[in-house]
Amino acid sequence: MIAKKFIFSRTILDWPLVIYLLVYLVSTIFSIDPRTSLLGYYSRFNGGLLSQICYVLLYWAFVSNLNKRQSLHSTYYILLSTAIASILAIGEHFGIFTTCGLMKLGFTESCWVQDVQSRVFSTLGQPNWLAALLVALIPITWAYSLRHTAYGLLSILFFVTLLFTKSRSGILAFGFEFIIFWGINLYFSKLKHIKVFLSLTFLFALIYLIFQSPFTGKDILSSQTVGPVLEVGGTESGTIRKYVWLGALNVFKSHPILGTGPETFAFSFPMYKPMEHNLTSEWDFIYNKAHNEFLNYLANTGILGFLSYLTIIITSIIIFIKSKKYDFLAGYVGILVTNFFGFSVVPVSLLFFLFPAMAVVSSMQEVEWVKQKKININQWFLVFVVLLSTFYILHSTFRYFIADIHFNKAKLFNKSGNLPMAKQEILKSLKISPNEPLYLNEMAVADNNIEISQKALLLSPYNINLVRSLSGIYNRNSNPAKAIEVLQSFLINTPSDPKNYYQIGIYYLKINDLNNAAVYFTKSVELKPNYKDARFALGLTYIDLKEFELAKNELKYILEKIDSKDELTQKYLDNLLQAQK
Repeated sequence: MIAKKFIFSRTILDWPLVIYLLVYLVSTIFSIDPRTSLLGYYSRFNGGLLSQICYVLLYWAFVSNLNKRQSLHSTYYILLSTAIASILAIGEHFGIFTTCGLMKLGFTESCWVQDVQSRVFSTLGQPNWLAALLVALIPITWAYSLRHTAYGLLSILFFVTLLFTKSRSGILAFGFEFIIFWGINLYFSKLKHIKVFLSLTFLFALIYLIFQSPFTGKDILSSQTVGPVLEVGGTESGTIRKYVWLGALNVFKSHPILGTGPETFAFSFPMYKPMEHNLTSEWDFIYNKAHNEFLNYLANTGILGFLSYLTIIITSIIIFIKSKKYDFLAGYVGILVTNFFGFSVVPVSLLFFLFPAMAVVSSMQEVEWVKQKKININQWFLVFVVLLSTFYILHSTFRYFIADIHFNKAKLFNKSGNLPMAKQEILKSLKISPNEPLYLNEMAVADNNIEISQKALLLSPYNINLVRSLSGIYNRNSNPAKAIEVLQSFLINTPSDPKNYYQIGIYYLKINDLNNAAVYFTKSVELKPNYKDARFALGLTYIDLKEFELAKNELKYILEKIDSKDELTQKYLDNLLQAQK
């Protein structure tokens, strides 16, 4: 506007981005939870329509307003910030918890639930997310190391940090991008950079042997591995992924054109979850991502969203090849590999759109801008409108951030039983965002209010947590029959979830309907044979129904196949056997 014209640089990625946004918009309109599709899944806020609009606008702003030098400086800032995060991560590995110290929680003791020493994540929140960022940027350090040795050291820093994340997808991505970058570079340079290649290869191999890989299951400095779902746990992560991926494919088969809506996987997966998933250690987890970005697009945005996403990828790769930015190409492939086994978070999503923007700018001809000496009244008005809009957006974002703080405080107060304080905090959140279902639900729990809970469920009708919350409030209001009705009405959306059947059985016990209780407990253990609580409840119900042989079978099953050291089950079984003598 200062230049008296609208500045917009056309690129070959424009139409793919426009189509992508249009598909996202239509999918959001027909979403099973439009609010979530617009804003993103609560606590992540990445992947919704608004976030995608922001990424696309950033792409266009980058290619239209930055020159080669400014683009290069952007890369420097990204590398610098990631270097700082890497140093903090290495500190975590050796017991220096800077992130905890900055929160005044001590520098020598971890404030995190996860074993951060075993699998570092620095300021990124999760090891795989840090690994995804690192593998995206490592090829850039290789490209720069061809001219400046210092970047080779930065590459080593990133690689050490990558090993400390113990991210298998990260190491796999590193292998792919190593082959791509150095294969292309050595071929076109006719082995000109062979010394740099051999030096880095030797150092990488040495460091890999010293610290060992995430595939060995061993660590010289740590014998324990504790981490998030799908990385460690009772069930091997590959097995869990298999069932989550099958669930995602089932969602896609039922909603093939536009999916269930962006960011709605947490609501759609329970409808199509494979029953075999109930036998994993994470059987009752709520997955808000498919842990495969490609399947995520298929499930959430259907074939149209998936194809528009693939079109962006293919077009971006063409841009990298045409501009000869093989470092961006390799880093982009690294992102795709980690996305295949996980999903994008904000830093990686940003690079997904900025890498092609940087490649476009690097191949543009320099344009000399003439500084405008005088700005007219219309231009000042436009400047004012832009500044006012920016202020409004930042102010709204900050208010939402404050609302989230009060919301999390309310959750803590609710869990500790301090309902008056929980109510006080959640009212502050609702004042800022009165139609946020999670805020309404927290208020309903604090106030034991059925109407507020119903309103929350009306705004997000496929949210299983809100359904369970409403049924619990009915129960606390001495209306277990209504609690049963709420859960039964939702069984169509959770056909393979044993927990809901178990809870209905518990409510039937409260109204002394033993026969129906036995029916629902039986269904629960059919879905999950090793469900100890449901099988124990079924055994006790059979005792009350005078079905002693059936009761004995259930109690024996627990001791023989689930928990041989369960003293309470053993006590009931002994009493039952003694009574039958």
